[in-house]
Amino acid sequence: MTSDYKFMIQLYPEMILVSKKPVTWKGFLEIPCNSGRSMRIRLKLIVYNYPSLSGAEIYFGKEIAFIRRKEFSDKVKDLMCSITKVSTFLKQLQLLISNFINSSHIENYEYDVIADQAMETLKELKNVLKIPSGIKISSDSSLNTIELSLNDVTVRLQRTSHRTCPWTVVYSDLPEISTLGPFEKNISTLDIARNKLKLQVEMLKKAWSNLKQIDKNCWVIDPLQPKPCHLYRRIYLTPSLSMFIKIDPLNHMDLPEIKFMGSDTEVESKTDLVSRNLHKWDPSCDIINNLITLLNIDAFPKKEIKKEAIDYNVIVTDEECCICFSLKLDNETLPDKICNNEKCRRHFHTSCLLQWLQAIAGNHVIFHQIHGSCPNCKESISCRID
Repeated sequence: MTSDYKFMIQLYPEMILVSKKPVTWKGFLEIPCNSGRSMRIRLKLIVYNYPSLSGAEIYFGKEIAFIRRKEFSDKVKDLMCSITKVSTFLKQLQLLISNFINSSHIENYEYDVIADQAMETLKELKNVLKIPSGIKISSDSSLNTIELSLNDVTVRLQRTSHRTCPWTVVYSDLPEISTLGPFEKNISTLDIARNKLKLQVEMLKKAWSNLKQIDKNCWVIDPLQPKPCHLYRRIYLTPSLSMFIKIDPLNHMDLPEIKFMGSDTEVESKTDLVSRNLHKWDPSCDIINNLITLLNIDAFPKKEIKKEAIDYNVIVTDEECCICFSLKLDNETLPDKICNNEKCRRHFHTSCLLQWLQAIAGNHVIFHQIHGSCPNCKESISCRID
């Protein structure tokens, strides 16, 4: 130990031998940075099988936490396996940490800011956890991202450098409600974020209950996988007609926004029927019975389970857009226009059909509707110009 110990004193004066059984060094390691400045990293090295580094343990201070990823940990382990002297190991460790810090563009002053933010987050988490709320709280290793979850509704927050708005939302299951404003508005602490999540989940509970009734009793074709942020449903009625419903989250039993999609004849017929029945909407009844009354039906169609062989010669399936040959657009929109011709009944995205009709010379625009021919059967078809 004598020769290596002398090297340690000369090269690493801030690393102190605090124990001989097991051999343990504790102190600071100076790390050079590209800017010419140096960082002091707190370090504890326990060498159980000295002079071999086999089975040794190393602990870093908080300064290293923000570069200590799996890649870094793996490289430290590799050094321990390949080097026999502690002084040589620390020399290589200096270079390794320096490379990680310089490649991450992190300097001393940035670490001070990060460390302060981490301590502030810890204080906030301590305050949040003092009061039981039923909200699950989790964090990443850097304490930079905090996740709050209640009843399968999740909000993920990320720390920022702004003093007035220290938290920003990077993911949320909550729907956007204009009257409430964005969730991240006025969130200065995690306490406020927790209370806001709990309040909004409570406010939306009945609206979500209505949507679950629709999911249970209707054939929902959009969204295909409903999430809490989806306050709408598109319900299958016939092969050429569907109904779009959007619920007011703050007035869940009020008449929802209703729009029909499909062939012009069926859309017009069903729109007239519902318009005549609007006065029958009863806020004291459940949403399914109200919708059945509006539509003058006995029950909603159930989803059919089709076990048909796939025909690989078919270019476009019945549900896909006959123009772009896809089911969903980039904005997740499904085909919402259907040809009136019963022998055709091809589906189209309104935006695709509009572009198609506008590209053909001679098509006429009458009362915000552009009229032309179906791309598939050539029968007349129209599309609204918004």
